[in-house]
This record gives sequence, C-alpha cells and structure tokens, in this order.
Amino acid sequence: MGLPTTAPIAAVLLSLIAVEVRDVDGAQPDNAAPARQQRKLDAAAQPTALPHYIGNVYCYACHQELALQFGRTKMGELFLLKPQNSMEREGCEGCHGPGSEHAESGGGLGIGGLIEFRIDHDQSIRRANQVCLQCHDEAFWHADTQRMRRMACFDCHVVMVRMSPTFQLVSAAAGESWNHARTWRDAALAGFLIGIMWGGWRRLRQWTRAKR
Repeated sequence: MGLPTTAPIAAVLLSLIAVEVRDVDGAQPDNAAPARQQRKLDAAAQPTALPHYIGNVYCYACHQELALQFGRTKMGELFLLKPQNSMEREGCEGCHGPGSEHAESGGGLGIGGLIEFRIDHDQSIRRANQVCLQCHDEAFWHADTQRMRRMACFDCHVVMVRMSPTFQLVSAAAGESWNHARTWRDAALAGFLIGIMWGGWRRLRQWTRAKR
C-alpha cells in the first residue's frame, strides 16, 4: 500500500522544524555571517561613480520653460538646435557640466556640483568665467579675478533669456544709448592697450630689480 499524498509535505515541514530548532539551540553557527559582513564592507569601499553626461532630456523634465526661452537666443539655438562642435552637442551640460549627480539627487540649487553662474560658497567667478572663455576667448578675462578685477561674465551678460539684440546684456543696460558695437569695440581695444602697457611696465620693473 502506498504512502498518503500528504506524507511528502509532512516530511518537508518536519525537516524545516528540525532546522529551526537546531539554529535556536546554537548547535550549528551561521558561518555565512562573516562573508555577508565582508561583502557589505567591500561594497562600502567601492569608489563613488564619477559624474557623467546624461543629455538634455533630463534637464527638460524640470526646466522646460527655461529651455524654451533659452532656445530663442543665439546661444540656445547653437546648443539645443544646431550644434556645431562637441561642446555644443552636450547642450545644457556643455556649460553647466555633467548632470548625473544633480538629477540623481533630485535637483535643487547647489545640488550635484553643477556650474551655476552665481555667487555662492561652492561657486567661484573664475570657474564660471573659464566656461565662457572656452568660446569667448578674450585675453583680458584670463587674468586674476581678485580685488578690483573681481568681475564675472554674468555680472553683465544673461544667456538663458533673450535680453537685448546684441551682447545679451542684463536688463539694466539693454536699452542704454552706449550699448552698440562701436562702444564695445573701443572698450576692447582700450583694454588690450592697457594690458600691453601694464605688462611692459611690470617686465621693466622686474628687469630693473634683477640688475641691481
């Protein structure tokens, strides 16, 4: 006569009960615990992934309105619609830097190490200006940004919103009579000449001291 169909199930249940009782009594210690603990330590010791580029689509999820306004500017047309080089093809991240940490952290001001073009404890004028100088290479702005030369590009220019037909000046200067090409050309020439004279004077002074 065969065993009842419930016999295999009962046998499994009894074996499980026996295992539980043995574990409670401490007859068989958990040898896998140290291995599990080591895996946790190894995972904690793994280096954090470096920030990486994720694409404009993640930026649009939170900043769609701003992206639409930016697209109406000359710079926005290049970076979002008609990129011509590798930097422009990075879109928003071409200027703000890799956005992975910012997006994965849920966004927010000062989150994710982005270049935000503002003055704050984790944002520097020099860092922001260096981004602009990748395309707008003006020798005057490569100098130190301390003391009297503590000035950022974004002090005068706004790139995210169309503010003026030329130079993307902030609203306070957009309608001024001096805001035209000739003024800026003359200012650039004056800055260039002053730089030459200042550099020549410093070199002469160094040479005079070396001769003494």
